[in-house]
Amino acid sequence: MRASVLNDAALVKRAGQFAWLSVDVDDPANASFMAKAPAEGVPMFLVIDSATGKIALSWYGAATAAQLDAMLDDGAAVIAGKASGADAVLARADRANAEKDFVNAAAYYEQALNLGGTKWAKRPRALESLIMAQSFAHKNEDCAATALREAPTMARDRSLVNVLYFGLECTKPGTPQRIALLKLAEQAVKTPGVLSDDISQLYGEIAYGYRAEKDEGATSRVATEWVAYLRRERAKAASPDARFGLDLQLASAASVLRKPEIALPEIERDERELPKDYNPPRVAASLLSQMGRLDDAVAACSRALELAYGAAKLRMYGVCGGILSRKGDKDAAKKMYQDGIAFGRTLPEDVAQPVVRSLEAALGKL
Repeated sequence: MRASVLNDAALVKRAGQFAWLSVDVDDPANASFMAKAPAEGVPMFLVIDSATGKIALSWYGAATAAQLDAMLDDGAAVIAGKASGADAVLARADRANAEKDFVNAAAYYEQALNLGGTKWAKRPRALESLIMAQSFAHKNEDCAATALREAPTMARDRSLVNVLYFGLECTKPGTPQRIALLKLAEQAVKTPGVLSDDISQLYGEIAYGYRAEKDEGATSRVATEWVAYLRRERAKAASPDARFGLDLQLASAASVLRKPEIALPEIERDERELPKDYNPPRVAASLLSQMGRLDDAVAACSRALELAYGAAKLRMYGVCGGILSRKGDKDAAKKMYQDGIAFGRTLPEDVAQPVVRSLEAALGKL
């Protein structure tokens, strides 16, 4: 997003209308902010009312520059409170969604969609927000039903890709709903003009979906197409950051194929090009471990540990300990877990506690 969307001229021209802030979710210094604005994942975009400090609109996931531009307007409308008709109900839904009241947010989004009708300009975005709210509210049956009802008639664009992704997330293996959505999703990944993050995410959901159906032929076919897609997109990437964003997904696709070696050269290049980023050696450690090159995996893990900080560093202690344990070096694994537990106790408790508990459990199993 930073490399391909946030520098778009459509957003740059809004610089004087909003005070822009980027928050590193792994930095302990930002723990108090994250406690007030917990994220369902990253990237997460927030529009905050400067007068009250309240979040007016939140959006999880990637978006095009045009979509973010429109969401800035929607966030401003929530703050101003001057919308009418379907737009007013959408603003109410966005406010509830920002407050993590996902059940009421979903109800308001449905009201807005009914009021706006099929020609409403904001219908695609409202559909995405509806299905995400249903997913976050654990209303899986409603979420799947929304995807099945809306996807067949939606325009072939980014909103369709996102609706299908969350619809698949909400379905259970072995159900007719899952099979129907998998077929629709296989068509949707061919949609032109959609951000590679969104297409790749949907490819992954399809591949894992077929694996859950125990259809290894379809899993391999989709994952092979996924790799080819990422290689095409990587050839167009204009910066090391942009390439690494794609290589992260390439590593996932390679793991699905159980061929981690096909992603390793790219990740090793990323580590050379991004020497201060802990993520390339972190991913290399995972790939090398899958390949059985455990000494090299330990070395990569150590490099990542030296570069990581905050919650990310804490998670790395668990990764490194796991590799050492698999290698059979229980003494080194024990020390790694103990060091991680000690480090975790230096971090804010709400950030560290779940990971510290997992490190303690791993230590207890040695």
